[in-house]
Amino acid sequence: MQLRLDVKVMVKSNLKIKEPMYRKIVFSFILTIICSLLFMSCSKKNVTQYMTSREHFEYAMKFFNKKSYVKAADEFSLITYKFSGSDIADDAQYYLAECYFRQKDYVSASSEYDRLVSSFSRSEFVERAMYHLVICYNELSPGYALDQKFTYEAVEAVQNFVDLYPKSEKKSEVDSIYTTIKLKLAKKHFESANIYRKISEFEAAIVYYDQVIIDYYDSPFAGQARFWKGYCNFKIGEFQKATLILNKFISDYPQEKKLVTEAGNLLNKIKEKEEKEKNKKKT
Repeated sequence: MQLRLDVKVMVKSNLKIKEPMYRKIVFSFILTIICSLLFMSCSKKNVTQYMTSREHFEYAMKFFNKKSYVKAADEFSLITYKFSGSDIADDAQYYLAECYFRQKDYVSASSEYDRLVSSFSRSEFVERAMYHLVICYNELSPGYALDQKFTYEAVEAVQNFVDLYPKSEKKSEVDSIYTTIKLKLAKKHFESANIYRKISEFEAAIVYYDQVIIDYYDSPFAGQARFWKGYCNFKIGEFQKATLILNKFISDYPQEKKLVTEAGNLLNKIKEKEEKEKNKKKT
């Protein structure tokens, strides 16, 4: 019995001795890791600390060319602040935007391209930046049923680009984008008008149909918008306006055979109503 007790006491005493040693080892290990990380962090900072603007730019370009866009963006961003007055500042600003663009972060990219255009208007990168602004806003533009903030931004970007660079090799591509986004906006207004018409809010519907007719007259929705505007005028008793609009629709859009027939029927109803009014006045 005594022997067993002695063994237990020895084991417990050994555990007590080893426990503080174990803690010291763990603490030393953690401290070593922390010191290593701090050293690595300081080393990274020291890499660019004494670089010239050109050297720092070339250092950032190495990451960019390796497609390490997150790291490259960090370096380009640092250059734009550290060397804001240097001849390399616009280069860094452009490639900062490119880093976001190539990661498909179009919100950040558009912000950085816009900063380049506004801050470095004489930079050789302005044309490319303005072209990429068109691409960014077009990519951000959602389906026609959603908010069209970025679609309007795209329209403005296209107009700015075409005004400044009417002979650019990118013009045909920009024009194609413009056609697509204008069609989306035309459909947005046309469908909004249809919603108001279907719930018998005819005056509100007329406002939206007018936008399609005036702003998107060359869209495939313009003819239908004209017919439905005439229909709404008819429904609210504006027979004179309805007659003018429907007659012009029949004249301008003979290919819309089904709607032309309906327009003729509406015009007949207007004539009948006007005849009844005349007869009432006679009696």
